[in-house]
Amino acid sequence: MTFSCRSIVRPFIVSLTLVLAVTLIGVAQSSFKIDTETVRNSIVFLHYVDDRGVATESGTGFLLGIPDKTDSRKGWIVLVTARHIVDPKWAGCAAPTGELKAVFNKKDYDPSRDATGVVEASLGNWIYPDDQSVDIAFQLLDALALSKMAVENEAVILSELPSVDEVRRIGTGSQVISAGLLLGASGTKRNFPVFKFGYVSTIPSEKIAVSCCPQCEAKPYTEWLIAASLVPGNSGSPIVYVPPGAPGIGLVGERAFLLGVQSISFIGSDVAGMAPIQVLLDTMRSKLDLKNADFSVGSPIKAPQQPTSVSAPAKPESTQLPK
Repeated sequence: MTFSCRSIVRPFIVSLTLVLAVTLIGVAQSSFKIDTETVRNSIVFLHYVDDRGVATESGTGFLLGIPDKTDSRKGWIVLVTARHIVDPKWAGCAAPTGELKAVFNKKDYDPSRDATGVVEASLGNWIYPDDQSVDIAFQLLDALALSKMAVENEAVILSELPSVDEVRRIGTGSQVISAGLLLGASGTKRNFPVFKFGYVSTIPSEKIAVSCCPQCEAKPYTEWLIAASLVPGNSGSPIVYVPPGAPGIGLVGERAFLLGVQSISFIGSDVAGMAPIQVLLDTMRSKLDLKNADFSVGSPIKAPQQPTSVSAPAKPESTQLPK
């Protein structure tokens, strides 16, 4: 399957806040307890596939949904990842052999019947921020192709991105989770994202120089540092802020939201770098020419109902998914 046109679909969109919550277990024990299905279902794995059909695990992406202002059943879906995965030369890395493909989980899968529970899709053109220090890439996906693939993946709605005021309240010690590909341990017949838990470590006021290899030239990155063991393969994963609170009760005004895109790793230090999500939002607003697209953030809304009709325009207008 190839994603070729730009008509995109919204009914795969769900709200992070409908199911994602954090609790504290007991009085003295502080730990995460999260319904992770929303994050898990947004995750897509990225593989390079050579001419023989042999796939090499590369990184992680996630689906983000942009609503249509005029019809709550419509919208667009964007695949987001780290730029160094899809454009290694930009990062000064060696280019892998083969074609980069997205790997989705099938909705209908029976291990006793089916040889595999995933389906691969070729990808289109990537869009990047103008700021060359930001490790983010994204592209629009084809609605009809995604529908025909019958995948179980769902997009997290754009309003799950934070407002500027919400970002200002995040600092050292803020809790985060991430989910993505762990090389060699994330499934052979299905995608099984591995979850990592951690905290915001520091928010540098300057860029961080990182190189792909000891002999490679260092490149400056705009990053937040995360105290978590995020490793190669996790690159491109969503970083989600998890608000504190007592069991079943979050602090007033607090909500979970997408905070960034996993970017760099400092192996052996349990510290990784995250590209800030605000750059993704600003780039989508400036570079995606989508009629009636709602780029509002900071106010989660209910997940849409299943659509009852189909629309397949030739240009990038919103469209619906058939039953």
